[in-house]
Parts: sequence; structure tokens; C-alpha cells
Amino acid sequence: MSVTVELCAAVVTGFEKVAAKEIAEKLPVISCEWNRGNARFSLDLKKVPDTLKLRSVDNLYVVFYENSIEGLTKMNREEALKTIQKQISFCNWKLAIDAYQLARDKEINGGSERIVEQMRQFIEQKVNCQVTEQSPKFRVTCRRCGEKEIHKFSSMDAASKFGAEINNAFGWKCSVKQFDIEVVLRIEKDNITVMMALNEESLFKRNICSYGPTTMRSTICYCMLHLADIKPGDIVIDSMCGGGSIPIEGANAWKHAHFLGGDNHEMAMERCKQNWSANSCSARSNCDFFTWDATKLPLRDNSVDALVTDLPFGKKIGSRMDNRLLYPMLLEEWKRVIRKGGRLVVMSHDKRSLENSLLKDRSSWHIKASHTVNMGGLLCLCLCLINTKSF
Repeated sequence: MSVTVELCAAVVTGFEKVAAKEIAEKLPVISCEWNRGNARFSLDLKKVPDTLKLRSVDNLYVVFYENSIEGLTKMNREEALKTIQKQISFCNWKLAIDAYQLARDKEINGGSERIVEQMRQFIEQKVNCQVTEQSPKFRVTCRRCGEKEIHKFSSMDAASKFGAEINNAFGWKCSVKQFDIEVVLRIEKDNITVMMALNEESLFKRNICSYGPTTMRSTICYCMLHLADIKPGDIVIDSMCGGGSIPIEGANAWKHAHFLGGDNHEMAMERCKQNWSANSCSARSNCDFFTWDATKLPLRDNSVDALVTDLPFGKKIGSRMDNRLLYPMLLEEWKRVIRKGGRLVVMSHDKRSLENSLLKDRSSWHIKASHTVNMGGLLCLCLCLINTKSF
């Protein structure tokens, strides 16, 4: 008999639709919906390992308890914390541990059956489990959403009390920094959700070993590339590639397309070579890097199917005054090298300069999609444009 599990995928705010589309395309999901900063979906428990191959997702969690506690926001601190602590006995710990073990490909001491027995003894006989050498290390993280001041307790209070009860029930060792298991407590108004992290390390930590001042997360690179609707045989370029994060992510995810990256800085090219060499796919020949001027690309007219790039924000590199001159020059050059009907995906925090540059040649570009993306606290504009030039 198959067991269905619900997962929550943490994604970059602004790219939730992209993540939900990837999930639906790559996994046999029963349902999939997205909300701000996450996508939630259900699938067969046995398919959990496959979810770690998703490229748009930062972190994955199994949801093993969700409930609305009437009056939680009105309770005093002690009553609210005691109520939260009691929820441990209603959680589906067997499902959480089974999903965790499949994702990590390792067994927690005694497996899920032992966890179930420990919980039964804790509830019925009030038996506290003792910490042993084999006990896994864990931590509890509490995330309160919405109006936090409506609760009489802090996130740290809730995490501490819930963690203490886990320690009593299972004998797991509490460790804030070095831990095997992370339990996440999400509280919004009267609603409580309990989740367990499935990935050991954040999934965006891939591809890059040599970082530059503006290196993007691999998950953001994937989402931008996904918007470009890349097909087998396509030529895709990043004309200002920095350390090569976009072309390298593309070469890993779309093995039958070819990716070119270029920059005018020697250090950038050195980082590209180091990052590409460090990737297991670097033995393939679907990614190349060049030193060039992005406003005078050494490419023929109409030779590119898609261009995906992260524009200078005018903060760490350049200035907004520079962008007012640079952006129109770039768009003119991209219009030349991208074939008619080709795709351009650009990201910038300097929204005004980007929008004004597009207005100057509005007949050459059609906006297919627009996303407001949270990049480390900066709200950036990501546009997917179709080249509609007349020549």
C-alpha cells in the first residue's frame, strides 16, 4: 500500500510559479500549489529521493503536522508555550522519519518503529528517553509569519520548549550548530505547522567553488534559464557572466543545448575556468567562456536563441548613472545577435533604467513574463522578453 507524503519546498520569493512548474514537470505529484516563498506538493513516499534533484528549490521539508489552535494568539505566554509543547504527541513522527531516511539514505537509530514506540511510552507511561551515544543531534527552528506581535511568546521561546519535549520523548541531543535533524516549527496566527528538513545542505550550494562579488545562487540561475524556454540545440549566452554561474547551471540542467559565457574582466574568466573545471559535467563540451565586450559581441547577427544575464545593479559594480548609458547599448547589441523570436531574460535592481531603456525601443521587445524577485533583501525585476525586431 502506497503512502502519500506532503512536502514544502522553500524557493526564492518571486520564482514560486517557476518552481511549481518544475515540480509538476519532473515529479509524479498528486497536487502542487504555491504561496509566497514556497511550493507545497504531495507525492508517493518512495519518490522522496527524487525531489532532491529539483534545481529551483533552496530547501525541502516534509510536513508531518498541521493544525489550527483556537485562541493561541490570545493565550498568555506560559499557556501558549505549554499548548505548543503538547502538539508533539499529535505529530506523525513515523512519516517524518521514513521520509528523512529515504532522503538522506541513512537510518536514524532504531528507525521509525523505535520512534513510534518511544512516543507511545512517553504519552502513555510518561517515560522520558535518555540520551545515549547513538542518539542523533537535532535542533528546532521556529518561524513566525505575519504579525509576530500578536503572540505573547518569542520564536526562541517556542523553539526551546518544543525542542525540550523532543529531547524528553526521544532522547535526541540538542545541538544548534552541528545537527543531524532539523525540525521546523512554523506559526502564523493560530496555525501551527511542523516540518523536518530533508536536505543536509541547502540545494543552491552547487556548481560554484570560486565566488565573485555578485555571484548568484544556482537556484536563481535555474529559474532565469527556465523562463528562457531552452530547447535541444539552442545556443544560449550570458554576455556578462562573472564567475559563470548562469552558463554552468544551464550546462548541467540542459545537456543538449550549448552555453557561452563572456566577461571583460580577467579575474572573472579565471573564476569561470575554476568553477567549470570543478563540475562533474565539465568533461562535456556544451559550455565555453570568452573574454569580450558585452556591447560589441564577436557574434554574427541572429546567431543566438536565448540570452540570460544578471545586469549590473549599480551598487557593488558601476552606478545607476552608468546604467542609464549602458543598458540601452546592451539592448541594442542583444537585439542584433538574438534571432527574431529569440528570448532575453534579464535581472536588475535598477528597474527604472531597465524600463526606460526598453521604452526607447519598445517595438523590438515583447514582455512575455515579469517577476519581482527577492535577491538578498533587494527587490529586483526579472523580465522575459521576446525579440520582435523587424529585420
